[in-house]
Amino acid sequence: MKNLFKFNVTKETGVAAIAGLIMIALSLFMIPFSRSSVRDTAVSFILRDLLMIFGLGVVFISLYVEKYGKSVLDDIGFTRRKWILSVIIDIVLAGGLLAVFLKEQVPELVLSLENFYGAMYILVAGIFEMTFIYGFLRMSFEKAFGIVPAILLTSVFYSFHHAGFQPEFIHLFLVGLMYCSVYYFTKNLLVIFPFFWGVGALWDVLVSSEAGNEIKNPVSFSIAIVILLASAAWIFYRYRRSKRNAVKNFDRDHGHAQQRRNECL
Repeated sequence: MKNLFKFNVTKETGVAAIAGLIMIALSLFMIPFSRSSVRDTAVSFILRDLLMIFGLGVVFISLYVEKYGKSVLDDIGFTRRKWILSVIIDIVLAGGLLAVFLKEQVPELVLSLENFYGAMYILVAGIFEMTFIYGFLRMSFEKAFGIVPAILLTSVFYSFHHAGFQPEFIHLFLVGLMYCSVYYFTKNLLVIFPFFWGVGALWDVLVSSEAGNEIKNPVSFSIAIVILLASAAWIFYRYRRSKRNAVKNFDRDHGHAQQRRNECL
């Protein structure tokens, strides 16, 4: 019961809340730039793709993990814990969700290049949602308030994160409740990503929402590839940097220990 509700607000809780509000602000700033002009496309790229997806979802999270240790990755949901069970549940739930969708509506979707462009962009955006929203924010709120408030707060932030490009707040709040609750089946992000989340997101954007029309183009596909490559390059850079620092610290500590032994002799 103590894990369901608690109150343990720390500095890290404030950091998470501020980061979440920055995410929402970046989304809100996109509203005046919702047209298809070159200027609006460039501004949307800076706000959503560069600052939100790459900045918060990759750079911020990687620096946070470096500061607080790799054990944080387990709390975020990047863990080997129950990964086989998680994948099985992920696939089963994805199949069930798709069956529900098809029962209500059989879309006239074709395997077109435009849909591929949109799907690629959605999946890259999904990496951000997993790392930052369902991972970092949920973890931070859970540590501060417990599991139930964490599910509710994460769902609110998930809903308002779409304010600038898919303002369907009640619907997305319920979607957030669904995914965040399912996460606690195994506490592994593989239980919702990529299949269960993928079916919901692809259907929601490409079939049920007009928001999908804005990303069914080569520009969105190119942006997705750039974000993926930039993310891989950043993670590789931080990994190499941490390795070099670890070697330097070891050599320094070893040198100090050797100097102390020499002094004792």
